[in-house]
Amino acid sequence: MLRACELNSVSEEDYVDLGRAGLGSCLLGGLPDWVVSYSARLVRFINLERTKLPEEILRHNLEEKRKYFADICLEVERSDAEDQAEGVYNQRLQNLAVTLDKVRYVMRCIFGDPKQAPPPLEKLTPEETVSLLWKGDGSLVDELLQCMSPYMDADILNDLRSKVRARDPSDSDDIQKALQKSLLWLRDEVRSLPCTYKYRHDAAADLIHVYAYTKSFFREYDAFTSPPVHISPLDLGPKCADKLGGLPHKYQKTYGGNYCMGQLIFWHIQTNSEPDFTVAKASKGCLSLPEIGSFYAKVQKPSQQRIYGPRTVKMMLERMEKYPQKPWPKDQIWSFKNSPKVFGSPMLDAVLNNAPLDREMVHWLKHRPTVYQAMWDR
Repeated sequence: MLRACELNSVSEEDYVDLGRAGLGSCLLGGLPDWVVSYSARLVRFINLERTKLPEEILRHNLEEKRKYFADICLEVERSDAEDQAEGVYNQRLQNLAVTLDKVRYVMRCIFGDPKQAPPPLEKLTPEETVSLLWKGDGSLVDELLQCMSPYMDADILNDLRSKVRARDPSDSDDIQKALQKSLLWLRDEVRSLPCTYKYRHDAAADLIHVYAYTKSFFREYDAFTSPPVHISPLDLGPKCADKLGGLPHKYQKTYGGNYCMGQLIFWHIQTNSEPDFTVAKASKGCLSLPEIGSFYAKVQKPSQQRIYGPRTVKMMLERMEKYPQKPWPKDQIWSFKNSPKVFGSPMLDAVLNNAPLDREMVHWLKHRPTVYQAMWDR
C-alpha cells in the first residue's frame, strides 16, 4: 500500500498483469493511479498464490486422509487440489473487484471525482511530525502534560512547560534529528519524576523513547457519512413491517477515516462491514503506538492500578522483536485510539527499510535501570 501510494503512477506492466486477470477498463476506469498500481500488486500476489496453492492443498489433504484411509489415489487428490486452488483464485479476483467498487463509491462521496482522490497514506513532513509529537494541540507532549497536571505541583509543571518550549526543534537545520534529541531529553526528565500506582512516569518515558526512534509517520482520510437511504418496512418483509410501524426509516452509514485503507488491505474479506475498525484493532502497537494517557489513572478512577513491571516490558520487547506484525495485547496497561489519525512505529520503519529493529532503541529498553516497581508489578 505504501509503495503504491508513494509511486502514484501506473506502469505498462501493471496494465498487462491486470488485463490478463480479466480486470479491465470497465472495473478500473475512473480510479486513481495509486489504486490501479496497488491492484496490480495484489494481482501478482494472486497469481503467485495460484502457482503455490495446489501443492499446499495437496500436502494438507494427504496428511488428513492418511489418518483415516489406507488407499489414496494421488492423481485424484492432485486434481482435487488444483480445482480447489482454481476456486480460490476466482474468489480472490471477485473479492478484489467488489473491493474496488466499494472504494470507488467512498472516493466519489468524499472527492466528487474518484480519479482525483489522493493516496490515503501520506508521509508527514518533519515540520508536521514536530506538530504531531511536540507542539501541536493534542500532540504527544500536549497530552502528556495534560495527564500529568492533576498529579503535579503547578510550579513544577509550569517549569516543565517552559523547558519544553525552549527545546522546540522546529528551527533546527535537521528537524528530525533535533526532534529525537528533544524527545530523549523529555524521556529522561519524565523518568526522574516520582511514580505511584496512579501515575507511571516510568512507563510514559519508555513510550516517549519508542516515539523518539520512530522515523516515519503517515496520515489518512477524514471520515464522512453517506447520503440517507429511505427503507420501507415492506422492503424488509412482512415480519419486519409490523415491528417498524409501517413508516419509512432513514439509514445512513458513517465511513471512518480508515475505511478506504481498511477495505483495500482486507480486500480478501467481504463479510466485514467496518474494515476501518479492523485496521485499528490490527494496528495496535505494531502500526500505531499507545496513548500516553495509558499510564495515568483518570481522576474519576484513582484506584485503578497501572501495572507495568518486568513481565510487561519483556512481553512488549518480544512483540517488537519477534512478532512485529502482531497487535499488542488489550489486557495490558496500554490503551489506543479507536480511530488513529496517524500510523507509525519502529516496526514499520524496519519493514520499510528492510532492516532489523533499531538496536539502540532496544538496548536502552532492555538495560535502563528500574526507577519504580509497585507491589503488583510482575
